[in-house]
Amino acid sequence: MIDIDKVISKCVQFGKSATQQRMAIIKALSGSENSISAYDLLAQLQKQGYMFNISTIYRVLDFWIELGLVHKIESNNTYLVCNDSHHNHFHVLFHCLGCEKVEESCKLSKQTLLPNMQSFKLKENQVIELQGLCANCS
Repeated sequence: MIDIDKVISKCVQFGKSATQQRMAIIKALSGSENSISAYDLLAQLQKQGYMFNISTIYRVLDFWIELGLVHKIESNNTYLVCNDSHHNHFHVLFHCLGCEKVEESCKLSKQTLLPNMQSFKLKENQVIELQGLCANCS
C-alpha cells in the first residue's frame, strides 16, 4: 500500500487537495499487484460501494500522474503507483509481455544523465517502457 502521509504531503506541496475521490482511487490502485486499467479500477471501486464514473477515474489518474505518484503504461493503457520519490530523473518500467507484470527501475534511470539543453526542456515524470520477458516467463 502507498504511504498516505507521502500522498498528502505531495498534494500540499502542489497546493492541491487530497479529496475523498482522489484518495480512494490511489488507495485502490496501490492495492493492485500489477498495473490496472481505468475500467478495471472502476469495477473494483464499484464493488467497494463507490459510485464513480469512468471520466472521474481518468481525471483523478491524470491528477496523480501530474503529481508524479502514478505512471501510465502507454502500450496497454494501464496504470500503476510509482515506487520511488524520483527527484530529477525519468522512470524506466520493465513490462513483461508474458505475464504483464511491470517493474519500475529507478536505479537504472538515476544512472542515466539527461542533457541540460537550452533549446529543449524535458517534460517531468516521463516514463520509458522497455518490453520483454521476465525471468519467470523467459
